[in-house]
Amino acid sequence: MITAEKIYKEILEMPVEEREKLFAAIARKGFEKEFYTYDEVFSDIRKSPFTVKEAAKYLEVAEITVRRWVKDSILKSKRLGKNIVFDTNVLKDFKRKRRVCGKHSRGDV
Repeated sequence: MITAEKIYKEILEMPVEEREKLFAAIARKGFEKEFYTYDEVFSDIRKSPFTVKEAAKYLEVAEITVRRWVKDSILKSKRLGKNIVFDTNVLKDFKRKRRVCGKHSRGDV
């Protein structure tokens, strides 16, 4: 069972950068509705790299768009064997910059 005490202990074990992300997510989402699931609150916090499919979903674009951005060196990526993967912080920064610049599918940030 998930308890407030367990979550609090996990928060204390997080690196400062992750705690900042957590509090930003809570501030962003904290007032949209009355009750939230664990996944809704913590979905923004992730440590493992994103796949092309996950990155496309997160950035709200088609997979082919993500692949084009990688090919055109618009979006930084890494190779894990044959797979293209993305660092969580790189994607968050990319999404934030696109939002600020008002860019859509072209991704020229």
